[in-house]
Amino acid sequence: MVGKHFYKMEWIAAVLVIVVLLIFGFMSMASKEGRAVGLVKGRLAPCGSKPNCVCSEYPEDKNHFVEPFVIPAQVDSIESLSLLVKNLVTEVGGDVQLESYTYISAIFTSTLWGFVDDFEVRIDMDTREINFRSASRVGQSDLGVNAKRVERFVELLEERIGR
Repeated sequence: MVGKHFYKMEWIAAVLVIVVLLIFGFMSMASKEGRAVGLVKGRLAPCGSKPNCVCSEYPEDKNHFVEPFVIPAQVDSIESLSLLVKNLVTEVGGDVQLESYTYISAIFTSTLWGFVDDFEVRIDMDTREINFRSASRVGQSDLGVNAKRVERFVELLEERIGR
């Protein structure tokens, strides 16, 4: 009797694994559709209700807020700053989709499942800030990946610009 019960449990576990793999596969395919939200009234779009997004434009949104990067006084060229940001995006694994001197949109694709995340940067020389938005296209949780991505990006900016 124990053998039949164990066999049945193995079978159920195998079916559950297959279902989970199929769900992840479909979510991965779905994440490849679409594009970044882009600018909304001159600012990066706010995050929705899901925890898989961070943005530096809305400090009142405590659940999604990350600090913007303050542009040091010695940096005065938007052209060179924009080029640096674009190169850093590429260096950390992003694929730039759209760029101007003040806005860069890129995608990051996860190694294991191929999930696509959008990463946006808005350079504002008037406020002397670089703002970020990093968001997963599908799912609920990102296991902190988007916040870590922005954190790593800011670290690299600080290294290159020298604060």
